[in-house]
Amino acid sequence: MHNKHSHLLGMLLAAGALLSPLAANADTGAGKTGNMDVDKVVVSGTKAACSDKDWSLEFGSGAAFSNVRDSKLDGYTYVPIDLTASLKIDDVSLDDFCGGIFRGYTEFFFRGYWNQMVHSPAGENHMVGASFGPRYNFVQPGWKIVPFAEAGVGFGFLDSNPTYGPGGHTDNPHGMGQDFNFTFSVAIGARYDIDETWYLRVAAFYQHFSNAGLSEPYHDNRAIDAVGPELSVGARF
Repeated sequence: MHNKHSHLLGMLLAAGALLSPLAANADTGAGKTGNMDVDKVVVSGTKAACSDKDWSLEFGSGAAFSNVRDSKLDGYTYVPIDLTASLKIDDVSLDDFCGGIFRGYTEFFFRGYWNQMVHSPAGENHMVGASFGPRYNFVQPGWKIVPFAEAGVGFGFLDSNPTYGPGGHTDNPHGMGQDFNFTFSVAIGARYDIDETWYLRVAAFYQHFSNAGLSEPYHDNRAIDAVGPELSVGARF
């Protein structure tokens, strides 16, 4: 009887030794499958937002139409050509604030621009300058499309040519009052992350130019208030 029990116990131990590697392999396979499922959820858009590449550089262009704020001002049409460098200044946060709808991170951008005039009532040809400001990116898990909002201030120089009627600077004035002007702008849009390096950005913007009265009393401080779309392509590094 004792020998029968010994043989039975030995058989059970042998069976356990044979089955344990199979069970371990099954667990490992399940773990790998689980990791693969998780990796599928983390698409390139989320990886790009969490990337350790803090700088990005993008080139963009579009069209701008004025004057939208005051019908008494001149109507300009110009093509903006921009080169923008952006620095990521924080990490993705606000996961739990308002249900996570404001989840995202902040950048600070530095932009150089050339605005080529297509239509200008006083014959101006171009404006060149720079602007800078913050941008907030709204990041949701798994999204390749990242909405954003930004605002900037800066300055610009153009080949101004103020013109008037026979009665002087109060008679039918046209054109900007002087070459140097201040600018501020706001924009909203979305970025599409092609991969962890490259992306596209589409924006709708408003841009204001004026000289803050520096041209007065010799020339009126006339402004440009323009709106338009812009498309950019960029890379992170």
